[in-house]
Amino acid sequence: MYHYTELSGYMILEVAPNIILQANAPGLAIFMLLVSILGAPEFYLVVIPLILWCYNKSLGLRLLFLLSISAAFNAMLKILFHAPRPYWVSAEVKAFSSEPTFGMPSAAAQISLTFLGYICTWFKKRSLWLVCIVLIILVGISRMYLGVHFLTDILSGWIIALIILLVFLRYEKPVALWLSQKPPGTRILLAFLASCMFIVLTQVVIYCLGTWQVPAGWSALAFLQTNAVIDPLSLRDELMAAGLLFGAAAGAVISAVYIPYVVDGSKSRKAIRYLSGIIILALLWVALSAPTKSPDLAGYGMSYFRAALVGVWITAGAPFMFCKIGLAKKGPDSPG
Repeated sequence: MYHYTELSGYMILEVAPNIILQANAPGLAIFMLLVSILGAPEFYLVVIPLILWCYNKSLGLRLLFLLSISAAFNAMLKILFHAPRPYWVSAEVKAFSSEPTFGMPSAAAQISLTFLGYICTWFKKRSLWLVCIVLIILVGISRMYLGVHFLTDILSGWIIALIILLVFLRYEKPVALWLSQKPPGTRILLAFLASCMFIVLTQVVIYCLGTWQVPAGWSALAFLQTNAVIDPLSLRDELMAAGLLFGAAAGAVISAVYIPYVVDGSKSRKAIRYLSGIIILALLWVALSAPTKSPDLAGYGMSYFRAALVGVWITAGAPFMFCKIGLAKKGPDSPG
């Protein structure tokens, strides 16, 4: 897509909303950066454990699986569309942030809508719907203001999020029932195969691009704006999403069979539970960050392993620790 060296008439229309936003609302970069955090997968790796460990295990697990699936589809679709970001193609668009991946569909728009949309369907409160809709729109606007997404990226992210959310809501219960009838080992194997499916499909998409390469003009302008190198054909985002899906699912199976726990407890116990678990999660994420940046198969392998380890920690490792040190009690799963 978008094979050009100069801005076409269509592309001028594409960058117009970004330019208008930046020109008519100066000084909002910090606010927009803060808002855009609501679309970052790492943000939900902080929020979902709070729900899973301290509020409702069933809701937390569903949100973790939904986040993983949405992120995996997004990483694959970005390469399928292989579309640039505004600051890659127009010097008139100021880059307040840098992104190494393709732009369409917007991961921030897609992930925020899938997460907040599911929250709304779970609690079924009109006031919550209103708040979530405002937040979803703000996330989309923030990504355009920061110069990292076109309006079409945001709209496509929302559309794909709605499709994923509707399919998830339709099939989550029958699929969960079907899986519950399988032995634990089979469930873990199926989770691994599902994660591999996303990786293989993404690799097939890359293969289908043939000899197409990232235009030198995109890379040059992106680097000129941010001093950051882009690497949009990398499999790292897909590997992280797939690894998280496998780790979370495998850990959930292990936890259900060997570490059933309840999220009840005093506020102080829940606070200690969450802080201790999230600190270790952050240490794992940071400690294994450097090896994932290696430009070879080892780096790819570590990207998958790190995400899988974090997934296992969230759904099984942390609950095991909580039960061992008295921060949680063993018991049957909360009804979902």
